Amino acid sequence: MDSRETVGISPAMFEEFIFPCYRKIAEQFGLLSYGCCEPVDPIWDSCISKLPNLRKVSISPWCNEEFMGERLRGGRVIYQRKPSPNFLGVDPVLDEEAFRQHIRKTLLAARGCKLEITQRDVYTIHHNIPKARRYVEIIREEIEEHWKG
Repeated sequence: MDSRETVGISPAMFEEFIFPCYRKIAEQFGLLSYGCCEPVDPIWDSCISKLPNLRKVSISPWCNEEFMGERLRGGRVIYQRKPSPNFLGVDPVLDEEAFRQHIRKTLLAARGCKLEITQRDVYTIHHNIPKARRYVEIIREEIEEHWKG
C-alpha cells in the first residue's frame, strides 16, 4: 500500500479521512508493505504504525530517517530504505563520496532495525555498467564498516 496522492493533506486529515479506509483494506491481506515515495514519518505514530500486519515500511528520500529509525529500532517492521535515484541516474559519473555519505546516514539512522535497501526510479545509468557495480560495492563497503544491525 502507499498513498503518494495524499502527501499534500495534513496528518490529521489523513487520519480522519484516508486511514480508516486503508485499515479496512489492509485487514483483508496477509503481511503488508507500506509506502513508496511519500514520507511516512508524519503519519507513522497516528496511523501506519497501527496496521497489525505491517512488516515493511518505505523510507523514501523525503522521509525523516532518524525519526523512523527510532520508531522501528528493535521491532519487527523492516526499514526499507530507498536511496535517492539521483546518485545512480542523473550524472554520468558517480559522486562516490556524496553517495557514501548518503548511505552512511541511512546505516546510522537504521541501527538496530531490520534493514533492506531497494533502489528505484532510475531510468538511465548512462550506459555505464561499472558505475552501477561501484554503487553496489560502496553500499557493501559501508555496511561492512558501519552497520551494527
